[in-house]
Amino acid sequence: MPEHEAARRRPVRGGRSAVPLMLAACFPLWADAAGAAVKGTVRNATSGRPAAGVTLTLSTFQGGMRPIDEAFSGPDGRFAFAKELPATPAEQPFLGSIRAEFEAVGYTELIRRDTNIEDIDIVVYSARGQNLPKPDGRIVILEPGESEIVVNESYQFLNASNPPVTYSSEEGTLRFFLPPEAKGIVQVSGTGPSRMPLSSTGLPSEEENIYKVDFPLKPGENRVDVTYLLPRAEGAPLALHSLYRGVPTRVAVPQGAALAGEGLNSLGREPDTRATIYDVPDAAKVLLSVTGAGSLRKAAEAASGGAGGGGEISIQPAPVAGELLWIIGLTAAIFGIGFVYLLTSGGAPPRSPKAAAAPRKKRRKA
Repeated sequence: MPEHEAARRRPVRGGRSAVPLMLAACFPLWADAAGAAVKGTVRNATSGRPAAGVTLTLSTFQGGMRPIDEAFSGPDGRFAFAKELPATPAEQPFLGSIRAEFEAVGYTELIRRDTNIEDIDIVVYSARGQNLPKPDGRIVILEPGESEIVVNESYQFLNASNPPVTYSSEEGTLRFFLPPEAKGIVQVSGTGPSRMPLSSTGLPSEEENIYKVDFPLKPGENRVDVTYLLPRAEGAPLALHSLYRGVPTRVAVPQGAALAGEGLNSLGREPDTRATIYDVPDAAKVLLSVTGAGSLRKAAEAASGGAGGGGEISIQPAPVAGELLWIIGLTAAIFGIGFVYLLTSGGAPPRSPKAAAAPRKKRRKA
C-alpha cells in the first residue's frame, strides 16, 4: 500500500474525527461565545454593600433581543444563571445584557465581548422620592409644517447626588405643560447614563394640562424627551410654557423657518442641519410667532449622508462664555414612524422608538 494511502486510512489519534477541527477553522465567527456561564455580584453603590434578593434577567442579542434566563442575588449579592449565552458573530460587540430590578427601578448592564462573564459587577442604587432635582436645561425643537407643528421638548438632568441615589417618584421626576390642542396625545422617551433610549409614559397630574413622567434619574446624565403635535393656525402665536423657573431654555427651528417674540435672542445656526437656535426669556409663558416651514429630520438625513433616520443633531449656541453644550438625539422615531403610529393608533407604540425606526435605517448602538 502506498505511504500516502496508508496515511489517509490511519485513524486520528484518540479516535476522534478531524472534521470538527476543520469546521472550527471554517467558522471562527461563531466559536468564541458558546458555552458561556454568566455569574457576578450585585452591589448597592448607595450603601456600598452587596444587594440581596435582586431579580436579574439574562437576555441574548442572537436573533433579536430576548430573555433566556432569570436569577436572584443571594445574601452576598452573588448570582449565577443556569443557562448559557449562545454563540454570536465575532463582529457583534455585545453578547447580551443583564437587567436588574431593584426598588422598582431597572438597571441594564451590557455584556461586551471582552467582559469577564464569570465576574460581572452589577451596580444599583437606592431610590429616593424626595428633593427631586430640577432640570439643568431644556431645549425645544419645533418642526413647523403648513397645518401643524411637531414639538419636541428635551429636558437635561445631571444627578450628582452624594451618596449616589436614583430619583423616582409617582408624582413625576419631570412635570410639563401639554397644550389642550394636543388632545392628550404625547410620546415620551428617556435616556439614562447608559445612553440606551427607553420609552416612558406621560400621565395627567391633578393640575389641568400638567403631565408627569416618572423616568428614573440615575446618577450621571439623564434626558427626557416629550413629543406632541399641535395644529398650526395662520397668525396665531405659539405659547411656550415653563414649569421650572431659572432653567435655561433654547428653541431650535429648521432652515426655512424663523421665530419672533419679545426677549427672543438668536444664537446662530447649527452647522450641519442649519437649524437656527434661539435663547428664550426665563418666564412661565412665552409667546412665539412662527413663520415658514421646514423639516429637521430631512436636514439630519442630508447631514448624515442620506442614510435615513438621521443620527444625532448637535445643537450648540454661539460661543458665549458660560454657555452649555446641548446635544439632542432626534431619530426618525420622533419625527416619523413612531409618532405617526402614536397619532393613528390613539395609544402608545408597541415598540421602543429605536426599534420602531429600525426598518428605516441601519442599526447602530445608541
